[in-house]
Amino acid sequence: MATRLGEYLVYGELRNVTHYSTFGVLLLRGGEPGAETMIRFELTGDCDPDLRGKCVRFWPEESETAGPVFDLDKFRDFEELQVGPTGTMTAEGWARALPCSVEEYLDRSRLGEPPPTAWKRRLYLEWFGQNGRVVTELAGVVVQEQIREPENDDDEGAWAPLPHRAPKPRPDERPQGSLDITEIHLDDGEVQMQSWTTTPSDEEEEDEDSEYGDLPDELQRELDAEARAIDRALREEHEFEEDDTAPGLGLVDTYLESGDAEPVIALLGDIEPPPPVDALDEEQAEAYLKVLLGQLALRGVALDVCPHFSPRDAYRFLVEHVLPECKVSSELAGTGWVHHFCTWEHCPVCAEERKDLPF
Repeated sequence: MATRLGEYLVYGELRNVTHYSTFGVLLLRGGEPGAETMIRFELTGDCDPDLRGKCVRFWPEESETAGPVFDLDKFRDFEELQVGPTGTMTAEGWARALPCSVEEYLDRSRLGEPPPTAWKRRLYLEWFGQNGRVVTELAGVVVQEQIREPENDDDEGAWAPLPHRAPKPRPDERPQGSLDITEIHLDDGEVQMQSWTTTPSDEEEEDEDSEYGDLPDELQRELDAEARAIDRALREEHEFEEDDTAPGLGLVDTYLESGDAEPVIALLGDIEPPPPVDALDEEQAEAYLKVLLGQLALRGVALDVCPHFSPRDAYRFLVEHVLPECKVSSELAGTGWVHHFCTWEHCPVCAEERKDLPF
């Protein structure tokens, strides 16, 4: 099952301007203004072509002060800093938007008087992190791209609507999302990839049966006061007070002091050995890379990729160096601590570039 965040979304930003990295924030509705929850994500991989290389921001086109609240008690185990590989990340889809609640729509449909629905732009962001598969899906969304970066802290830069190039479906077309999904998983040691276009029923079935829980598968808002509050929230620096204790900090201290650790590959348990990189083409290597990174994210391990490594290079680095030679403590899994491994530490081009630095 996927963790779905779309119904709670108030505002979000996404940046895919760094090589093979996607960073961003989601602001999720709280019980009252100013009580929103911020989720950050630092992911390995790129977005789909429409978002690739862009900085975008997004929010529901119909601003609602009331709606489902992101309940911190219900999601108490959900990590507020998410790492792992990207899945499908696009704003090119279309979906039917209901003019009422789902319950009302179903009741009126049973009476033979279904209310009219309209085609709306669909945002779909998916990744595979510490809590398995996470999806932020929203029909009826404003998406803007940054066309000028901020010049100072008081400047938000310049933004423009992100073009929606996918053809709008016909009014009488069946309500499907026009969203291409690619599922990647391991089957007896082989990477299997399946692609399809979802319909609402497809998504329900996929949610029930998928193994993604264990493996890696758009207009300016007029509420200036709320926008400024959001900006402040996004820029706020959170620091621990002297008497605060970060979750798992004691375990981290114990690990650092004792050095009690095991090879990263031991975290994956009894799995088929990953195939050698020379036996794979670029697409296959990236598929295996994302499967392994999805597994490792569940255990609090992430891989950062420098500009000089392709996905295939990153796969080689992972299977030939990180998995067998690097060590982590299994006790840190689930504590919120993330152990990052970085390709630039072993990249000769990065090493040459560092020689020119003044420190």
